[in-house]
Amino acid sequence: MEVTSNVLTFASGKGGVGKSVVTTNLAETLAREGHRVALLDADLGQSDAAVLLNEAPATTVWGAVQEDAALRAVPHETEGGVTLVQAANRPPPEAPDARDALYAALDTLLGRLRETHDYVLVDASAGTDGPVQWALDRADLGVLVVVGEPTAVADAYRLAKQLWSADPDYPLGLVVNFAEDEDDARSIGERFKAVTTRFLGQAPKTLGWIPFSHAVRRSVSDQTPVVRSEGPARDAFADLADTTARGQYALSPALS
Repeated sequence: MEVTSNVLTFASGKGGVGKSVVTTNLAETLAREGHRVALLDADLGQSDAAVLLNEAPATTVWGAVQEDAALRAVPHETEGGVTLVQAANRPPPEAPDARDALYAALDTLLGRLRETHDYVLVDASAGTDGPVQWALDRADLGVLVVVGEPTAVADAYRLAKQLWSADPDYPLGLVVNFAEDEDDARSIGERFKAVTTRFLGQAPKTLGWIPFSHAVRRSVSDQTPVVRSEGPARDAFADLADTTARGQYALSPALS
């Protein structure tokens, strides 16, 4: 049966905030709960999803474009039941023709994923450049991943400003990562929303928070999603998946 999926693009103003870890673990959590989930790794500079999941897709979207091959070979089914699509495993050329061809192929694949999956999670590049704009333009909801570092908050603010300057009605959510505890997560979220409210006139919807955890660090080293083991991080991703599945994107009770 044809479905219209929710496309959520995860972005950050800068690297190092755990955006790809959040995206991959949420994708696997939703899949474990019985949803049809696709993960589109659109980070043209890093492409960490396959590494974090310890998967080896046969090809990438850019590889298919270069070889003039069929795009049906690109989607890769992971051990955790997620359809993984890699845009590129190394940065493609900056030439306009090459980028146009890549974006056209990505649009084609994204259209197919929308028809066959309940959720498409897009892991965007860090920053605010063209690939990020492409990923956010295609989303039903943009999700900013922030941590309690001043530079991360400032860069996330710049991205929010860019989005809302172009489209004041752009739907934007917030996930706080690496929080020490619930109070710390609430504080980070409230500070960020206070800044956007003061200078931009609105604030993103808080979707949830992920605790700082040595288990998460070990999972990255082991290339195994942390949600495959019980613990606080798994519980936090389950809460985030529940908010995602409800589709209301209201303020999380833990952070309201």
